[in-house]
Amino acid sequence: MHALVIDPLRHRLCRMLAAALFPCLLAGANRAHAAEPATWFPDAPTFTRYDWSDTPCPGCAPLAARAEWRRMAGLAGVPGVRFRIASNESLGPAYAVAPDIVVLSPAALRLEACQLAFLVGHEIVHIAQRHFDEDAIALSVMSGKSARWTARGEDAMQLTDGNFGLALHAAHLWQAQEAEADWLGSLLAAACGCDIEAGALAWFRLDGASGGGLAAAHAESDTRMRQLVPYIEMARRLAARSPD
Repeated sequence: MHALVIDPLRHRLCRMLAAALFPCLLAGANRAHAAEPATWFPDAPTFTRYDWSDTPCPGCAPLAARAEWRRMAGLAGVPGVRFRIASNESLGPAYAVAPDIVVLSPAALRLEACQLAFLVGHEIVHIAQRHFDEDAIALSVMSGKSARWTARGEDAMQLTDGNFGLALHAAHLWQAQEAEADWLGSLLAAACGCDIEAGALAWFRLDGASGGGLAAAHAESDTRMRQLVPYIEMARRLAARSPD
């Protein structure tokens, strides 16, 4: 889980990329059933990789992954994703812990299957696209440091502690990451038979008017729903091709 404004150019490029790759998305649907990386999923980033080995996950307990979660992780090229259950709802229904953990709350596990699939797919995208490392680089540079001033990701993330101005500058990046995780996560869920209406849009309606505000990581739910409209037909057709 990673408001100012969504970067409009980046969002347009995402939609153009999705449209260009849609034939590959459909052609690769059957191969995707074998949990190979999907041809339509973006390549793994090649920028600086940080050490997140000491990132805490307080109160987390191991959680057996459902078959559809494993499939989505495979489609995203990160089959080693680990799953944990949170001890309470304090950090929200779902979030990712660097470098490769998806945490779900007890309430999240009681959601309708497609809503849960969207949440899991969304967090898998954060891991696959290495948004943690992207954040660490951006915060370092915005603070006037080299991207390689530390090997520990947590050191870079702590630069925002008590620094609201830095968070304000980073907000546009965080919201762009969330938009990316929304549309790619929706397509991952669609590959498991869940169209956007049953997954992402149903979740945002349930979640209400959350998000938004100055320096917020998430845009308001209504905004996120509007941003998914261009992908509805893609997801519907992919869901229809999903094997049982």
